[in-house]
Amino acid sequence: MPMPTNGSEWPPAAHAPAYQAYTDWDAWFVGDPAELADVYQRRGVTTHRIRPSQMAGGLVGLLSRWMWGQPVRSDQRDTRLHVPVPADLAATSAGMLFSEAPTLTCKSTAAQDAVDQLAATGLTVMLRHAAELGSVLGDVYLRPVVDPEISPTTAIPTAVPADAVIPTIRWGKLVEATLWSTLTDSGGTVVRLLEHHDVVSGVGRIEYRLFEGTPENLGRPIPLTEHPDAEWAAALVDADGYQSTGLDRLDIVRVANAGPQRRWRKLGPLKYHGRSDFDGNEPLFDRIDEVWTSWMQDIRNGRGRITVPDYMLQSNGRGAGATWDADREVYSAVNALPDQNVGLTVTQFAIRHVEHKATIDELMQTAMRHAGLSAQTLGEEGDVAMTATEAHARERQSFVTQGDRQNSFEPGIADYTELHLMLDAIHFGGTTPERPSVAWPDGVAESPETIARTLQLVAAAEAASTRTKVMMLHPDWTPEQVAEEVAEIKGDQPAPVEVGPALGALAGNGPPADEGQGDEQEEQPEE
Repeated sequence: MPMPTNGSEWPPAAHAPAYQAYTDWDAWFVGDPAELADVYQRRGVTTHRIRPSQMAGGLVGLLSRWMWGQPVRSDQRDTRLHVPVPADLAATSAGMLFSEAPTLTCKSTAAQDAVDQLAATGLTVMLRHAAELGSVLGDVYLRPVVDPEISPTTAIPTAVPADAVIPTIRWGKLVEATLWSTLTDSGGTVVRLLEHHDVVSGVGRIEYRLFEGTPENLGRPIPLTEHPDAEWAAALVDADGYQSTGLDRLDIVRVANAGPQRRWRKLGPLKYHGRSDFDGNEPLFDRIDEVWTSWMQDIRNGRGRITVPDYMLQSNGRGAGATWDADREVYSAVNALPDQNVGLTVTQFAIRHVEHKATIDELMQTAMRHAGLSAQTLGEEGDVAMTATEAHARERQSFVTQGDRQNSFEPGIADYTELHLMLDAIHFGGTTPERPSVAWPDGVAESPETIARTLQLVAAAEAASTRTKVMMLHPDWTPEQVAEEVAEIKGDQPAPVEVGPALGALAGNGPPADEGQGDEQEEQPEE
């Protein structure tokens, strides 16, 4: 899609379903109860007026039946609580990928040094954040930014969330994209900065436009110099409003979280979008919050209460009511029948903690399973030490999903790294760019005891060389380190002792002594 024109609907109608979902998922990710209530109470309502039917539990939109879709009366306190399960799910999914950074390997020594420097100066952190954004929104866009004032020697790795991009995806490949950001939103007036990235006749370029409009309409274009947060772009563009990237390819890399797309698979502009881990989990998130709110309500209702008879109350005077002194020890006798209850009555409601916890655990397991994760991955159970084999067995679903996400991210990481090196070569005199190979670390490492036992069995069976055993013990070592360790091991071993002749002599199986030598031994010199 080219740069939008004046007065265009925003977001564009073709992308409106995606942006509606982005709004929902963002609310769950942020976890602000006020924002959740606003998102779901306004759904399906054309005005900001709360309808009486909605207050009565009527069907004003499907989502009005959710806990967060039911408005609270103005004279009541909102006691609804949110459990940050969505945010934990996204963080867990990202940590599963990038808790240990992947290894990037180049054939060229200069390119390898540049890649190592890139990994040490922000690439790994950016990828970790990108994976979390992708888990929430389904897609994330990696973009190296050239800003010599901030970074005078290299481009800056950045991750752009999907709800700040209008992409054009053809056959699953990103061909152009419009990045946008809101600079001002006040009094119904919204100022947006749009950056359109495309490739025309083999030349990559960026077009910058500043628009002043409303929350639903892009409005009219205004000069870039009219807003302080857009002045930097005015110095980059030519007379036609374009900035050349110096590349023959797009300067943005798209990474999909998962696929295939379920919700929009029949919508042309959206069918290649990635799938969010929140997609389909929204009702479960709402139920988790509902059960948690009910649990806390049980705790509030479960506070002990007492019923005090009138004779135990002390009057505070006319119109001032009466109070009960809990420290008073002596009361006057009451003339009453023996079966009449004239003492204190203690009321204590049950707190159904077992039922609530079991319900929340089941809902969380269902939500995690729908996102492709095992409950143990989020920290449920599994506090007992276990071997790597046991961990793989208990978290099999998480490891399968981890492999799928690695397959999604691997080409994106390689593409981005090559793109970053290209821009460094153009703008900062960097090395010749090279596309690296990406290797992922093992998800769970065996304990030292398990590895030692395995090596002992392998050595007893004489089934592996010393080099192989060293590589099994130190899989992260380079070939040079392995060769050095093998040499050290062989140097520490004692020299072999030939025991064959000695054993043969003891058994009488040695060769006969030379006759001449024997005669010489028999002849003794005369004294």
